[in-house]
Amino acid sequence: MKYLILALTLSFVCSCKQANDKNIQLVTVDVAKDYQPKEVWLQDIADIEYIPLATSDSMLVNSTPSVVSDKGIAIRGGKIGEILLFDKQGQKLQGRICRRGEGPEEYTAVIFNIVDWQRKEVFIADFTSLKVYDFSGKYLRTLSRQSIMDLNIIDLNTDYLLCSIYKEGEENPYVPYFLLSKEDGKIDTLSIEIPRCIASNRKILWDDGHTSSAYGILPQLYNCTDKIWLTDVALDTIFVMHPDQHLEPVMVPLHAPTADQEAPLLFFRGMNDRYAWVSRIPRQVTVKMSDMAANREKREKLYMYDRHTDEWFEPIYRNRAINNRETDPKYIDITSVPYGYGLVQLNAMDLVEAYSKNQITDEKLKAIASQLHEEDNPVLMVLKFKM
Repeated sequence: MKYLILALTLSFVCSCKQANDKNIQLVTVDVAKDYQPKEVWLQDIADIEYIPLATSDSMLVNSTPSVVSDKGIAIRGGKIGEILLFDKQGQKLQGRICRRGEGPEEYTAVIFNIVDWQRKEVFIADFTSLKVYDFSGKYLRTLSRQSIMDLNIIDLNTDYLLCSIYKEGEENPYVPYFLLSKEDGKIDTLSIEIPRCIASNRKILWDDGHTSSAYGILPQLYNCTDKIWLTDVALDTIFVMHPDQHLEPVMVPLHAPTADQEAPLLFFRGMNDRYAWVSRIPRQVTVKMSDMAANREKREKLYMYDRHTDEWFEPIYRNRAINNRETDPKYIDITSVPYGYGLVQLNAMDLVEAYSKNQITDEKLKAIASQLHEEDNPVLMVLKFKM
């Protein structure tokens, strides 16, 4: 099949040659190392654009991050199971899907959704199926009835979704990646082999003192709206997948997890031409069930890399547009925007309060905040990273 990828070994050799021809620097990260905190001002690393989302009784959204593209903005609605499709200015609705239910043409929950703006279709996954709807919410077809909790699924192109399947505890080589036809659900397995399943060993400590074991599995795929990375830790390498489907290595851990049984696992969090973001997962983890239930489980630190300075650090983000440290973002969303962009969602209530206290220093944001009410939809802060 014309979309079938060559074997990983051949792809690696070809893409390494291309990387050398273009003098592309392969990023190496010591996942076991702690890096120093550093203040990062958003205005120093990116050009800023603000997109206020219109508010009405039929256009109320929740706090779930938006997906921003040059064709529109997708976000979860205020009703359970609702997805709203705004125009790219965030002012008008292009579509609305709300088909939550138990019927054969409905979904029981929205685990994730993928919008194909060209086909004008929305792919919605609940726990046991992947269904397709048009922008008006009309049911079109069901592509898969496999347990979605075992899969990574992302948008590849107009014809296909790219998927990967977990095989917990698998000790033998297997091929996790496959293409899923958007039209009929046909599967084509890609000849990308990993040697075995590698995961962190999680011990769950219960209140009565007994323990149980679980796998800490990391994503096999990572993407922004227009670029895809293969991230299975057993590959010992992060690969970017180009539109012609060849693979290029872009990041490697200093200690390969296939060779070092104690090496922490690299959790890839995105990259662009200048910056990269990663976390790490220890190979041995013990957590209390009470902490998990209360969402008190320790979160691993996020690290950021600057190609210009060849520097790794723990970013502490600051927003110069608002003179209030309590509104500084904790992270930058890299997955919901195109390559080279980032996204921060600004809560309307915070903006109204900051405006009333004369804490907004950016004139464009000040003008937007002056028209907001506390119950309004959020304002999207789109970052175009500087080179």
